[in-house]
Amino acid sequence: MKVCIISLNVVPYFHNSSGGQFGGAEVQAAVLAKAFSSAGADVSLVVADLEEGRSLPFPSHNAFYVRDGLPVLRFLHPRTTGLLDALDRAGADLYFQHCAGWVTGMTAWFCKRRAKPFVYFAGSDTDFSYREVIIENLRDKLLYFWGVKNAAGIVVQNDNQASLCRARLDREPKVIPTAVELDEAGETGKNGSIVWVGALRAVKRPEMFLELARRMPERHFVLMGGILSTEPSFGKEILVEAERLPNVTATGRIPTSAVAEYLAKAVLLVNTSRFEGFPNAFLEAWARYTPVLSFVDVDGLIAGERVGFVCDDLEDMAVRTVSIAGDENTRREMGQRARRLIEARFAAPVAARAHMDHFESLTRGQR
Repeated sequence: MKVCIISLNVVPYFHNSSGGQFGGAEVQAAVLAKAFSSAGADVSLVVADLEEGRSLPFPSHNAFYVRDGLPVLRFLHPRTTGLLDALDRAGADLYFQHCAGWVTGMTAWFCKRRAKPFVYFAGSDTDFSYREVIIENLRDKLLYFWGVKNAAGIVVQNDNQASLCRARLDREPKVIPTAVELDEAGETGKNGSIVWVGALRAVKRPEMFLELARRMPERHFVLMGGILSTEPSFGKEILVEAERLPNVTATGRIPTSAVAEYLAKAVLLVNTSRFEGFPNAFLEAWARYTPVLSFVDVDGLIAGERVGFVCDDLEDMAVRTVSIAGDENTRREMGQRARRLIEARFAAPVAARAHMDHFESLTRGQR
């Protein structure tokens, strides 16, 4: 089967670059591309900003360069025209796209015209709420919802997303958890640090992580994440505030390999977001024996599997931080349970097989 993954911002991930605005959706696209290929699929990518002379690990079709075109008009050309041309050049049996945006609508439209299955993979619980979906403008929001409603298949990451999809779109989705690549290394030396990973955007509430650091001046905190072009003022304010705290290291946007190193040495990953789908950071932390503190759970995993704590508020989070970071035996037991959970349920080959089975059922329906 020829599978095309549409992930416009994935290029910096493959080049292990700290530039570019890739996030969890791009990490997941890259992980699944490798896993689909290992499962026997013929994988290609549709991307943006792939410089001439540079290559990716899979056949790749550049849709457009973000800097090209005139304001307002650039949405039609080169972005829409370039995307449709790249999808055509991919010549896939099935098209797969992750994360809400205008690309969802245009890809769905292309696939309906060509009688090809389009699968949308939800990135957040907000993806099924017109009011809360994280999309900048009305045009893109309308395109997105048209696209997801017209997808041949919808994949969601957790049971809550499945319920929202049924209630708001009257569609039956396929539940397939987020995937993570596993290395063979055992637990590495922990240095006592407490880390936060994510784009510096208001919905993720990094200011709460900084407040946690203020309350624990004896602990080292690491804030990993870059400023987004959509919320530049907010991101700058967070970095300025972080610089004022002597026990906080703000890395800015860094390569994924560096993020993995920080997670491997950390004793805790803290998540302060208001909404989540299934954060890649949770899986990356658990794969490296690092428990998670969060205000949101995913299918009851944190509490049910005892791989961290779900916190009621910042005060509760501070208490939980002390209870884990200050007790090496508790931290180690949680970390080992977390690693076993990842190996059993979230390893990339397991997720890839579930996706490929779903793809096969959809392509049979198109024949």
